[in-house]
Amino acid sequence: MHAFFSPFMVPVAAFAMVLGIIIVANISNYHTRRLKSEERMAAIAKGIPLPPDLEDIQDHIPVATAMQKARGLRTGGIVCISVGIGMALFSFALTWIVQEHNVLAVAAAGIIPLAIGVGLLVDYTLRVRSLPQEGS
Repeated sequence: MHAFFSPFMVPVAAFAMVLGIIIVANISNYHTRRLKSEERMAAIAKGIPLPPDLEDIQDHIPVATAMQKARGLRTGGIVCISVGIGMALFSFALTWIVQEHNVLAVAAAGIIPLAIGVGLLVDYTLRVRSLPQEGS
């Protein structure tokens, strides 16, 4: 009974969970491929035309334009900057409330998403500048 309260139980359980997820995903993938194969073999035996593959369907899906991809970068940049600023404001407010200056470490951690957001916005700006001007 003492083994279940060991401090090593959490990492062991996490490892077992990840391993279990991988095993279940592989079993599911195997069954999916087996069912697709049986379906195709039954269609061939009956003389029915084969259903289209996923690769054939993907040829007809419209690809996102360069401007749509750039807008995604802009949105991601704005969200990351907002998260960084929010973390800093939360840290400053919590420091003011509890009068403990060690809480300012959260503000320092807020620099990471802030820097990522600035990088995404710089990438957005460079991509928009490199696009050919539409309408001119």
